[in-house]
Amino acid sequence: MIDGQGSGQAAKTLSLLLSSKAVALLKEGVRDGVVARATHDFLFAFRHGKVSATFDVLSIDLETRTVVVTRNAEAEMLVGEHGSFRLEPTGSGPIGRYRWTKPAVAEFPMVAGLQVVLFTDGIPHSGRRQGRSPLDLLDLASRFPPEQSAQALADRVLAEAIERDDGRPGDDMAVVALTLRARAAGMVVRRMQAQVPLP
Repeated sequence: MIDGQGSGQAAKTLSLLLSSKAVALLKEGVRDGVVARATHDFLFAFRHGKVSATFDVLSIDLETRTVVVTRNAEAEMLVGEHGSFRLEPTGSGPIGRYRWTKPAVAEFPMVAGLQVVLFTDGIPHSGRRQGRSPLDLLDLASRFPPEQSAQALADRVLAEAIERDDGRPGDDMAVVALTLRARAAGMVVRRMQAQVPLP
């Protein structure tokens, strides 16, 4: 998940450019931390430290049986274990500004009940134009039903932020959610889904 500085078409173009670079490296098997540094180096060289972007990669490492979160971000992330959530700080700022920027890496055991929610800064800053206080993410998380799906988690966070902006987001918003559940007996089926709104 990459969020380019600013909003609108210019930020979207920058985000797409950076994400295509990052995805190409990930597909070649490059480690997440190296991808974050390479994407930073590209942006720093391309825009001479004048433009920044946040960068989040969420991976499941089946060899180490861990969930790995690699971040250069401003917003905290929500981490839940069996329905109890906490906020984890970022530990590293956006890419593109300073030459020696490094990513922050967090690892969590790959166990059933783990939930991770990442989001761009448009989520916690929602309601700012209306004079509202920052979004209380822990209060929001406390209202999540137990064992909620990743899709439902992302939808709830996004809906709350949009409502705080009176239905007209003041900044770009993106949410990535992960929920690990115990595997049911029977055939293992991998499913992927994408929805893209047409202009």
